[in-house]
Amino acid sequence: MPSQKHNAEHTALVKLMEAARAVEAGEYHSDLLADLVKARDEMGQLARVFDSVARNVTARDRQLKMLRVVIPMGVALSAEKNFNRLLETVVVESQKLTNADGGTLYLLEEEQLRFVILRNTSLKINMGGSGEPIAFDPVALVHADGSPNHANVASHVALTRKRINIANAYQADGFDFSGTKAFDTRSGYHSKSFLTIPLTGEDDQLIGVLQLINAKDPESGQIVPFASDDALEALVLLASAALDGYIREAKLRQEIAQLRIEIDESRRAKQVAEITDTQYFKRLQDQARAMREKK
Repeated sequence: MPSQKHNAEHTALVKLMEAARAVEAGEYHSDLLADLVKARDEMGQLARVFDSVARNVTARDRQLKMLRVVIPMGVALSAEKNFNRLLETVVVESQKLTNADGGTLYLLEEEQLRFVILRNTSLKINMGGSGEPIAFDPVALVHADGSPNHANVASHVALTRKRINIANAYQADGFDFSGTKAFDTRSGYHSKSFLTIPLTGEDDQLIGVLQLINAKDPESGQIVPFASDDALEALVLLASAALDGYIREAKLRQEIAQLRIEIDESRRAKQVAEITDTQYFKRLQDQARAMREKK
């Protein structure tokens, strides 16, 4: 009769085979081997090695799948001619890639960050773009005395051009999250993990700041820290390029329109000057002056 050890090894092998099939199908998760990895025998060691490799393979496959999504997304971003839809797409797709519950996009305007898109899935908030108007005040990059505002994480990222990844805002040092905590108190929400990213164009010129809130574990739904993500890196680069291109094109159109106005005004001034310099116009002026003197 098979020994107890033999039965245990057979059960372990069956679980490993099921886990291998899950990896092949792209459906692997560590719960499949949760009991086996705790064992202190050779099968437990094998399960731990398998779990580590499987998680790496799964993560790599997930990245490749995301990149296959990001490339056509970048094409769509560069082709988008509606600025509000472009802004919304940047936030929505960033949320999808990171499984973030919330997303905010700020644009730089005269030493302050203006809210342009604000979304939160759990709270059903959709502001800016095609959503409701945003009533929040801009985030100043400098204080009234001219000193840089490094207390706010978004302004700090804008000033330093460096991203900040915070696992738990309620335990973070160095930043003022009093506004976030006040919002949580009013709404019953709990803002925990934050990923704040600068969006820059050519020559490292700041365009704005993208902030993602509360990354969710796909399996448990628990709030987790934001992970390093090559797909998100690619999306940020593509989004920055699309925004930079759109803003530059809009600025160029504005400059061309202003130039046309100046040209038209110059042309009109020249035409007026040509008329007033004619002998006929001067005779009319002399006649009008003589009539005023007679009166």
